[in-house]
Amino acid sequence: MNEYLSLLLLPALSLVFILSSVLFLFYSERKLSAFIQDRMGPTHVGKSGLLQPAADLIKLIQKETIVPAKARKFLFLLAPFLIFASVFAGFALIPLWPDLFPVPKVPGGLILLLGVISFEAVAILLASYASQSKFPMIGASRAIAQMVAYEIPLGISVLAILWISGSADLSEIEQAQWFSAGAKSAHGMLGTVRAWGGFFTWNLVQYPLVLLLLPGFYLCIMAESNRAPFDISEGESEIIGGFHTEYSGFLWAVFFLAEYAMMLILSLVMCYLFFGGSASPIPDFGHPNISSQPSFFWLLTKSWLIGLSMIWIRWTLPRMRVDQLMSLGWKVLTPVSLAGFLAMVLVY
Repeated sequence: MNEYLSLLLLPALSLVFILSSVLFLFYSERKLSAFIQDRMGPTHVGKSGLLQPAADLIKLIQKETIVPAKARKFLFLLAPFLIFASVFAGFALIPLWPDLFPVPKVPGGLILLLGVISFEAVAILLASYASQSKFPMIGASRAIAQMVAYEIPLGISVLAILWISGSADLSEIEQAQWFSAGAKSAHGMLGTVRAWGGFFTWNLVQYPLVLLLLPGFYLCIMAESNRAPFDISEGESEIIGGFHTEYSGFLWAVFFLAEYAMMLILSLVMCYLFFGGSASPIPDFGHPNISSQPSFFWLLTKSWLIGLSMIWIRWTLPRMRVDQLMSLGWKVLTPVSLAGFLAMVLVY
């Protein structure tokens, strides 16, 4: 009976988490950008503007969906939902509730996850082709070039974590960073540090060379999420709105929702690979207690903090030029990530 209950509750809780996190990030972006620009931000819809995301959603649903006369209608209507599906399908491969439900074992789950969310590139190309307009095609070509350039250092960074973890299963990568797990099998200083628990068991602390990969990985997930200063595919001053120029109303909202969902899912992946997943950051020094247990609360907090940092950077730095962005991906991040991976293979 418990298994059947889990099958019913798990998708519902996951959907609530995804939608509430997306709305939180959207509201936080409105408020944080206003703070940076010395404005008030949303204030009228609900207390402190808390209902502004709901109001915006209702407004977008009510707007008319306009299909250009020369567009390929079926593909035009299908593309936003393909992007939505490719992003949200990735959440099925992430163990979100380790303290409530059994953690699923998915061999190769991390590789499969990256493959699923990479399908977004195909959907973007489809959206631009179906629009039958030059500006969406320019935006799509930029988006594809950007994804290819930044998925290479992203993949190399992931391989480095797989090397030290010995598994491509996100749940196993996470469990290796839970309190003192593995301390008995480790020797010397590494075993002592792991026995302290908390953030001392995170990959970032256990393996200092991971610091070589962390900045590049963070920049790559920002580029994959099309977040400024890497949003050249949506450059309003250059190509109007990028690959979704011809979309309006609810269909445009689906693109918008998928972008924030992509930011959230990549933030979660970063938590699992570098910051212990749902593991508590509080050290227990060999005496586990409630505050040091793995919990969904810690996973939520870490992922939201990473998302807020992306918002902060967006409203702080100007957009990069196309040549600057491609040079950073191919000439800087790829060699640095490759060097970091080779160093970890040799040392660990």
